[in-house]
Amino acid sequence: RAAILMDAETGQVLYAKNAHKRLPPASLTKIMTAILVLEQCNLDDVVKASERAVNTKPSSMNLRVGEQVKVRDLLYALMLRSANDAAVALAEHAAGSVEAFARLMNEKAGELGAKNTYFVNPHGLHDPRHLSTAYDLALITRYAMENETFRTIVKTPYYIVERSHNQEDLWMVNKAKFLKEYAYAEGVKTGYTRPAGFCFAGAATRDGRRLISVVLNSPQREADTIALMEHGYKDWERIELTAGAIVGAAQAKNGDPEQVPLRLAESLVWVAPKAQRARYRWTVHAKPLNAPLKAGDSAGWLVVYRDEKPLLKAPVVVAHDVARRFNLPATIGRMIGVGLILGLVGWRLRTRRQRLARVYRRPIRGW
Repeated sequence: RAAILMDAETGQVLYAKNAHKRLPPASLTKIMTAILVLEQCNLDDVVKASERAVNTKPSSMNLRVGEQVKVRDLLYALMLRSANDAAVALAEHAAGSVEAFARLMNEKAGELGAKNTYFVNPHGLHDPRHLSTAYDLALITRYAMENETFRTIVKTPYYIVERSHNQEDLWMVNKAKFLKEYAYAEGVKTGYTRPAGFCFAGAATRDGRRLISVVLNSPQREADTIALMEHGYKDWERIELTAGAIVGAAQAKNGDPEQVPLRLAESLVWVAPKAQRARYRWTVHAKPLNAPLKAGDSAGWLVVYRDEKPLLKAPVVVAHDVARRFNLPATIGRMIGVGLILGLVGWRLRTRRQRLARVYRRPIRGW
């Protein structure tokens, strides 16, 4: 069994159990399938079902060879009914073949940092090579939930697909019981195969905070998911340092004034256990500053520490212009020095001229 709870905004892991263990992901695979199709296809594209798609069972929307269905309808069938025939039809439409689409899936997984994931197909039916981890699936789900259409689909309780080939319309109910059982649920995807067991990737938003959870081979997947979400909301809190906030001051050499306030250039957000706030602190590390300075000039970094180890950082900048200070004593000293030098040079020149004049006025003896 494996599980993970992740903060969607920061990517911080709030709970993990065997999170990096490679396991079969079953139909959680379809999260990647859906987001790739959304990024590469038009929702109104019409897809013609192939024989390979029609013969992909067991969970299906009962496509017929040659049946034409819009991408939009296939996506709802994919995510609500977990239709494997829809997965193949979409993969073939997006990439030309299941194999080519699997390559795209693996490329995308690599881009998202899902380093322990390898996809062989778009549906998740068992293949010993087709593996992922709770952590990687959380990364993929976190990314997918940034897409508005994806969020709309997975939160939809039911959907009707209009069929061609004179079939009756297909009424689909979202298999994610989590949607009904948890008030803050946004849904996402169920999964099951015998090797994988019961799996679920979920998302919820409460008080503006979105959490992502994944449970693999969990007989009580809904209950485990809700327990994870409650842990995240009740025991963890969001902390934010807002961009533009004054976070410290630094010495400006030759500045007027000498002390210059520093602003945070970009917001910093992290989550921390409510009972362990003392483990976190932040410090401004200012670099040497020399006047004159302009507002917005780079001034160093603000670093957040957890247990005295750096957790995250953001740049700080000069809050306002700082002029160079006019140093009167030093200026007078320089003027006196220059005057003395010029006076000495003049005196030497006058002395030399006087000597030369005496030489030329001396009478010539013997005449």
